[in-house]
Amino acid sequence: MSRKSERLVNLVIALLATKRYITKSEIFRTIEGYEGSNESMERMFERDKDELRALGIEIEVSGLDPLFDDEVGYRILAENFEMDRKGYSANEIAYMSLAAQLWKDASLSDVSQKALRKLSAVSGPADIAEIPAFAPVILTAPLFLREIIDGITDRRVVEFKYLDSEMKTNLRKVHVYSYFSLRGFWYFSGLDVDKSENRTFRCDRVVGELAIAKKANSYEIPADYEPNTTFSDISVSSQAVLRVRVGRGSQLRSLASTIESGEEFDVVQIAYSSEEEMISLILWHLDDVCVIRPETLKNSVVQALKKLVKAHV
Repeated sequence: MSRKSERLVNLVIALLATKRYITKSEIFRTIEGYEGSNESMERMFERDKDELRALGIEIEVSGLDPLFDDEVGYRILAENFEMDRKGYSANEIAYMSLAAQLWKDASLSDVSQKALRKLSAVSGPADIAEIPAFAPVILTAPLFLREIIDGITDRRVVEFKYLDSEMKTNLRKVHVYSYFSLRGFWYFSGLDVDKSENRTFRCDRVVGELAIAKKANSYEIPADYEPNTTFSDISVSSQAVLRVRVGRGSQLRSLASTIESGEEFDVVQIAYSSEEEMISLILWHLDDVCVIRPETLKNSVVQALKKLVKAHV
């Protein structure tokens, strides 16, 4: 990611995370990438605003003092930042979802972590942690990513051997409609040709190589198809019980199967398949979350914290 792109992403995060209007001086002081004289930073900021607005990101501007209009503040309302799904086809949504999942891995880079720490000076760590789109997720795409993308793009049938829930290997032919990640695993969905029904397949259960047919335009993606809605092959292996501070941890609460209210902390129960992803989510929320059980998850979080401390000593 270029320095300009990093600066634009950091600016969007800051303006989304803040609960008040923030001034240009605060932006220049806390966001990585604004440097040089005041005049050069002013020009840089004006160009950044124009670029974000050209991308459809609406920046609100307001005076900070009702009696004086010589200083203004900026912010982005979350409701103005969300996309309108009605304006995109199922295929376009599938591709954007894939791109977003791949980009999330960058949230763990040293540069991004440094930027987030500096942004804490504007809105506080908890506020930034509440932005779901920037939660850390560690994902490794399978080797046949290109074949899946080519299948969707050219409407070509893919063929592969698949290990089902009964541990039996069967040959499958699929019209691929979408490709996504969930709970630390990668999946693709589409029409199972032999079964004549929509199915979802987990990528790590594909045995051997995935073949793609030479003939293009063999099928069409239904106009009413909704990505990520066929989860017949998605299983949950573990349950986490967490203590979450009242009013915090919205990402974890959205995943919870039960929430037991308390005075300072609520107790939430979450089903998960990937311990690595669950650890990332827990660490992301800092001291707003602690693990009650299972003991293995608690020990893994402790070990991750020890590694983090050791890396910064």
